[in-house]
Amino acid sequence: CGGGLHVVSLSNPVNPTFAGCYSEDGYTHDVQCVLYNGPDSAYLGNEICFASNVDTVTIIDVTDKNNMIQLSRNTYDSYYTHQGWLTE
Repeated sequence: CGGGLHVVSLSNPVNPTFAGCYSEDGYTHDVQCVLYNGPDSAYLGNEICFASNVDTVTIIDVTDKNNMIQLSRNTYDSYYTHQGWLTE
């Protein structure tokens, strides 16, 4: 995955399998993925990942592992985005 988001399927927890890569935004240090249940009905029920990527926080819809889509990319000047976590 070239340091990008490495997706693993846990549909069989005893035998995890590779499900896909998203490397469009470089190195991913940390990520939190959720099933979206927010106000934007276009994404309800989708798997959305919030990736800490060196100097960005990037939001990716990973519902279709063969066609992951970047929804947002927010940069930080002169800072390292080590990790993040959703609270709500």
